[in-house]
Amino acid sequence: MSDSSILAIDFGTTNSYFCKCPADQISPVGVDFGSGRDGIPTAILYRQNKKPLVGNPALHEYGESSNEERKDYRLCTQFKPDITTSEDAAKNAEDFLRTVVEQSQRQHIVLEPARSEVIIGVPSEAEKSFRAKLTEIAEAAGYGRVKLLDEPKGALLSHLWHKDFSPDEALRGVLIVDFGGGTCDFAFLRSLEECLSWGDMELGGRLFDDLFFQWLLEQNAGAMKKIEKAGDTYYVHSYLCREVKEFFSLTMVRDRSESVNKSVGQYGSVRDMSWTTFIQKARAYNPSRVFAGYLQGVGLESDRLLGKNDPIDLIEWFRTSLTQGLADKNIDTGDISRVILAGGSSQWPFVSDVISESLGLDASKLMRSDRPYAVISEGLAIFSPLQKKFEKTRSRLRTELPEFCRAKVRSLVHRTTDAYVVDVATDIILELFDKRIRPVLLEYKTTGGSLAELKKSVSSKAKSFEPELKKIVESRMETLSMGLSEQVRDVLTRWIESHGLSIGDAQINQGRRISIGGDAIGSELPDLYGGIMDAVGWFVVGTATSIGAILCGGAGTAILISGPIGLIGGAVLALVIAYLTVRQGKEKAAKLAENWDAPAWVIKRALTNSKIHKARQVFRSQLEERLRQETLILQDEFEARIRKITELQIEGLSEITQL
Repeated sequence: MSDSSILAIDFGTTNSYFCKCPADQISPVGVDFGSGRDGIPTAILYRQNKKPLVGNPALHEYGESSNEERKDYRLCTQFKPDITTSEDAAKNAEDFLRTVVEQSQRQHIVLEPARSEVIIGVPSEAEKSFRAKLTEIAEAAGYGRVKLLDEPKGALLSHLWHKDFSPDEALRGVLIVDFGGGTCDFAFLRSLEECLSWGDMELGGRLFDDLFFQWLLEQNAGAMKKIEKAGDTYYVHSYLCREVKEFFSLTMVRDRSESVNKSVGQYGSVRDMSWTTFIQKARAYNPSRVFAGYLQGVGLESDRLLGKNDPIDLIEWFRTSLTQGLADKNIDTGDISRVILAGGSSQWPFVSDVISESLGLDASKLMRSDRPYAVISEGLAIFSPLQKKFEKTRSRLRTELPEFCRAKVRSLVHRTTDAYVVDVATDIILELFDKRIRPVLLEYKTTGGSLAELKKSVSSKAKSFEPELKKIVESRMETLSMGLSEQVRDVLTRWIESHGLSIGDAQINQGRRISIGGDAIGSELPDLYGGIMDAVGWFVVGTATSIGAILCGGAGTAILISGPIGLIGGAVLALVIAYLTVRQGKEKAAKLAENWDAPAWVIKRALTNSKIHKARQVFRSQLEERLRQETLILQDEFEARIRKITELQIEGLSEITQL
């Protein structure tokens, strides 16, 4: 194996698709084996004394051969589902894969699995035994040690690469319905890592092949004898009747009111095929003797198909597989943003009908590629180069993270917390000082009174303000939380998208299921906001109640005051002491001053408008300073937390964001 190229294979029951892609770039190219479109029928024709043929050459050779020539031929198709129960089916699969390469080389088609990284798609519900057997078969066929990848992931990647919907939609939830020739596979994906899958390894298109085979026999008496006489039973059942089925299905997609006819080689035709008749037959299906014999021959054990004689409702079987799986996996239909229809059988109109009815989805949410046969192999092919490119991008993000945090996050946090400090201080000044303290001061200035009464009144106002103070701090903290969260989200999104990753709300919250808002400022942080609130409350109440202490010295009186009310109280107290000293003496004046009922004219001289204004300015300045000291801790916590979240977002990014 080499890193020079990727070879992806959608190994199907009816058709197989090969896709090549360089290992270092996302540019898949499907392999055309000569039919004019991607893919090759999963069929091998063994010929006595000749090399086997595969694909269309095998079907054409067998279809054009005479009865005599067919005695030396053995045509094998639809063997993939049975590789674990039938050694013949496993041998057919190995020979088919080997011959595809040999036949391609003879056609000068470059197909070199031994020199490529080979990826083969498998149904999500494939058991370990199936996966192990397929790996063994591929290695024996010369493909080396292959990597197996769930087919629904291929379908998802292909649609994203073609921009059929956004990565953000994919991360909200996409349901893949891969209804193929041998199996019906469901998968709900939110990313390439998160995949809930279920399905049915018996429900597949070959049951409908059998339905049309029986329809042919009903309308053409004696057809079975002619088919058996020619040795064409297998060919007619597995190939010609499949062509009838596909022709009818495509017609019904265009117009279900039509009635169509289709010939089946030399054995007659199926006439007047209508949607109504088809639904009646699909709701009362029993395997034909031919199909039941084939299933028993390959060792399939199925109570549903082989153990009962009761009619099988194929439509309801599909519906039950869908709805029961959603219920078992606890998938809310509201989480499904898109439904991708893959596999040949998904084009049946009843498939989209059942999905829309069961999920309550508008038909516009269902999509099928214009090249549905190529989506899985194409998506599988880009998986490895996508991963490699994504890991390089993620490595660059990890390297740049410290500088991103220093240059972007730190300045953002500082700007946001500074705005928080100003807003809180403004609210407190307006609500506490202007609306509560200023009126008390103006009344005191008008009526006079003792400084003790002033202190008591101001302290009471400050105390009664505590509940509102809490509301202010909590409200501003909520604003800070929301504002910082949104700004971090925007900065983080721009930084990640500058590296070629397209992300939206679903992706930015996808990283380890972390919400920027909930975790940057959430319950996991210490209660810093309570600390700020307590600090603000202490400051306001403490300032209001600490009018000052009077210290009497030998030469005079010194006054130690703190806070804006202390500033006012100091001015008033100084004037009162000076007034009383003349009448009572210095020592007695100091003792009487605080409780002396001062007349208004004394207070007016001390409590000027400029003093009140200055007190307001000092109050605001000291309040902002104290809040900034408290938010230093908050800033450090925010920066550390945002860095941690960014690290988790980087690790939680999905490869699909690069599409």
